[in-house]
Amino acid sequence: MTTTTEKTSSMTVVEKTAEQFDNDVLKIAKELRRIQALKCRLKKQKGKKSYQTEMTKALNYEETLKEARQLLNPTEKHVTTFEQKDVDKLDYDEVIKAIRSIQSKKTLSKWLTTVENDNDEYRRAVVIEKMLIERRNKIKPVDNEHLRKTELITIIETIKSSGKISNERIIELLEELI
Repeated sequence: MTTTTEKTSSMTVVEKTAEQFDNDVLKIAKELRRIQALKCRLKKQKGKKSYQTEMTKALNYEETLKEARQLLNPTEKHVTTFEQKDVDKLDYDEVIKAIRSIQSKKTLSKWLTTVENDNDEYRRAVVIEKMLIERRNKIKPVDNEHLRKTELITIIETIKSSGKISNERIIELLEELI
């Protein structure tokens, strides 16, 4: 079991690693690829005396890099950790996908104990599933009459990332929504 001090010290290592790469996700990704290539070459040298220590060092460094990448570019929350506020942000398609995911988790965790339904994981999945189903019933699927927020966000991101984009291209992207 890790203590608070251990978690804090590991976090500072992750933060220092991120700072070492100027908090740039692309630089961290490049370093991750380098370490993964190093591991691949090292796997071919299992007879080497220092194999175990070098591999352990490479694996620890790789894990630190992955945590630094996660710190700078957090991924979406997993369905099993959803709370009501997370569920309220989902659109119809995301709700349907999340329901399938949580039902799968519920099925897999149902028999983890000898007594049926005597499992915290299962009970948590049931609660999340109920929240998702309530959300699905409140919102309606998107039809051709309405614009999806995700489509609009994609167009905005395309315009921002492309720098200078012609008016014709912007109009073309917007017309695709109609």
